[in-house]
Amino acid sequence: MSKLLMDNFPLVVIPELACKIGLNEAIVLQQVHYWIEHNKAKKKNFHNGRYWVYNSYKSWQETFPFWCERTIKTAFSRLERKGILISDNFNKSRLDKTKWYSIDYVTFECLCSSLRLGKSCPMECADFT
Repeated sequence: MSKLLMDNFPLVVIPELACKIGLNEAIVLQQVHYWIEHNKAKKKNFHNGRYWVYNSYKSWQETFPFWCERTIKTAFSRLERKGILISDNFNKSRLDKTKWYSIDYVTFECLCSSLRLGKSCPMECADFT
């Protein structure tokens, strides 16, 4: 069997979410959520009442090796503009500009309430620009 089929850590995305916010943004959001839940389970990276994940764009590129750094920045920026992702800086050094991310689950739930789950949706209908 091919080594490209689920023997490694897969990236998973719900198709309806990808239709609503775009494929790249859905993949990024799912990964951020995964790491937030991971940090919550380990009780780490908790600031201002929420759990956070941080990485440089170069480090995110290790998670998403199929994207260039600009594509990663664009996906994060779009999620931030919509208010789904929030960012801050909790680094010890003021010189360290690595962004920390968390999900505004209230804003995300508002988005989800507008999804028509179970209905297929071609990617060109994504209204997340």
